[in-house]
Amino acid sequence: MEPLRVEFVRKNTVEAIHLVHAVALDENGKQIIAFGNPELVTYWRSTAKPLQAMAVVLSGAADTFKLSAKELAIACGSHFGSAEHVAVVEEMLAKAGLKESHLQCGIHEPYDSEERNRLIREGLKPSRLHSNCSGKHAAMLLTAKHLGAPLDTYRQPDHPVQKIIAQVLVAATGEPNLPETVVADGCGAPIWASSLRSIALAFHRFATQTLPDLDTSLPIELTAKEAAKRLVEAMAKHPEMVSGKGMWNTRFIEATNGRFIGKGGAEGLFAGAFRDGRAIALKVQDGNHRATPVAVLAFLERLGWLSESEIELMSDLANPSLKNLRGEEVGFTRVVFP
Repeated sequence: MEPLRVEFVRKNTVEAIHLVHAVALDENGKQIIAFGNPELVTYWRSTAKPLQAMAVVLSGAADTFKLSAKELAIACGSHFGSAEHVAVVEEMLAKAGLKESHLQCGIHEPYDSEERNRLIREGLKPSRLHSNCSGKHAAMLLTAKHLGAPLDTYRQPDHPVQKIIAQVLVAATGEPNLPETVVADGCGAPIWASSLRSIALAFHRFATQTLPDLDTSLPIELTAKEAAKRLVEAMAKHPEMVSGKGMWNTRFIEATNGRFIGKGGAEGLFAGAFRDGRAIALKVQDGNHRATPVAVLAFLERLGWLSESEIELMSDLANPSLKNLRGEEVGFTRVVFP
């Protein structure tokens, strides 16, 4: 089929169109429907974070440093740099005797408006802790510390931490050549590419804790099943750590009371799965984020995988109106299926 379309309409004129490739898998991980190209290869970007966080649990670092469910959830997330988010990451580092200076995730202004305004009022600059990837990087550092591996090279693809993560993604996707696609992500950590269908399959295996066990030559202490279970439960318990309070990625998890676990990433990618194994992956072809939540909700509703109450909780994401700077409604959004 052709991709589905997210259209932005003013009066009777379609002003913008975003094409979206989407694939859905059933409880057994078998493809049941696709719009566009399910074999489209794309970089995982931040959608990979729950799988990347597997390393901190698999290695035994999460137990050694007694990470809480909230800390495991932020390792899976793209947080908004709120005061709470910063405090959680800071505490993670402190448990391993590490500091903000050990983070190599770069710096950007916090997405959280309250924290951003506080920094402006107090004449402060944002820190590495405010980076939406600082939770992921903190988890990588803790893993390196636990393994006795170098801390200053934890971002290198041949580092023990990154080797564990690469093998997690190989096992989850079933794509043995995935490590060859490695490149630096926006935060500088390694990231890999695979097909949209394989990304959905990885989330199917993650949510159902059916990830194949990894090579025993890797420095791991727990099984993949045990690691996935802890991370899924953490994301379900603390969805506000996965993104931010009121943010659409967080709201998808909250609206389903954690029976659906999903993660968005840069360039319009999103993947997620229900606890029973039903999974989806979507990619906005032009990478525009504004089309992602609209497409995800429409796709799940089309599949009949959301209850009426869940749809109602996210109704404002379904067909958001277009407003001008005066707050006047000047158009609407709609999803068109082939």
